[in-house]
Amino acid sequence: MVQAFVRGRRATRTRTTAVDVVVFLREICVLDFDLEDKKVYSLHLRSVQRFLKYQGYERGNKKGLSSYHLSKKNTVARDLYVQRMHPHVGSASRPAIVYTDESFIHHHYKCHNQSLYDPSDVLDVAPKEKHKGRRYCFIAAILDSPTMDSRVMALDIFTGGTTLANEPKDYHGMFNHAYYVGWFQRLLDELDEIRVSNALIVMGNAKYHKGRPSNTPQSRHRKEVLIAACKAYGIPVTGTEFKSLLWEKLAAYIETNVLPVVMTMASERGHTVVYTPPHHSDLQPIEMIWALVKGDVGRQYTDMTKFPEVKTRLVAAFAKLTPHAIKGCVKVAEGDLIGGLKALR
Repeated sequence: MVQAFVRGRRATRTRTTAVDVVVFLREICVLDFDLEDKKVYSLHLRSVQRFLKYQGYERGNKKGLSSYHLSKKNTVARDLYVQRMHPHVGSASRPAIVYTDESFIHHHYKCHNQSLYDPSDVLDVAPKEKHKGRRYCFIAAILDSPTMDSRVMALDIFTGGTTLANEPKDYHGMFNHAYYVGWFQRLLDELDEIRVSNALIVMGNAKYHKGRPSNTPQSRHRKEVLIAACKAYGIPVTGTEFKSLLWEKLAAYIETNVLPVVMTMASERGHTVVYTPPHHSDLQPIEMIWALVKGDVGRQYTDMTKFPEVKTRLVAAFAKLTPHAIKGCVKVAEGDLIGGLKALR
């Protein structure tokens, strides 16, 4: 009872103390006393404090456990994705699935947490760690096909600035819609070269993944432009509406009827774009590919590692990926997909 009360308040980040528990227990008639009687109130408060201590309750942050509270929109997106993708798990007649994503690696990325050391060696004084330094961004796709070996496709590795100061804080800022469209064209060409057709191309929800044609109206355009766009789309307007109301009509129409550029590009080649649900990277097997290659690079790091060497090692790590390793990552994600389906049922 008390546990459920505390859990419910934590879910909404509402501060909870023994005083709140006392009030709760009085409201549900577990305790019966006059709030105006300070002496009796203090007696019950001390009793509740002892009870909470005996039960093991603590104050502060609970370490190790956290979760996303998905919005209704994101919950629906997750359910639709699981419903769409689960029929293809293990099916011999399924289409090829191409998973795409972007990531990065810093100059001083390392994996030394498993390194040996002698706790009794007083002379073993580790030098101060270097800052993360500049970073390489990379983008790629992995192919999962019922008739071909799994492989990495359309790998591109680049830096986004000549100095650390020129790089945006969020690595997603290193990509833009124009770059992504060019890279996506390359991916489609590679799929044509190996004669892959009717593929499902899976990608995340980054803004540049969903860019629409350059002539698509935007909220920052003048009112006259929005009125003209409404007329072009066949949306009834009088011309006397406020700009905000015009944009509300246009935005709803665009969301439903104007496809992102990459969806049109894929459709013209016979493929279908599928967007993963937000906050569900466990359904994206390429995330595990990133962990493999970055781990390979990080294990080779020393303080003498130069920035260009990071790229050389990154390229080598991608080259070392075997079809078996890639397929293994896909199977793990498929297992999470099946688990999600069982939870929904």
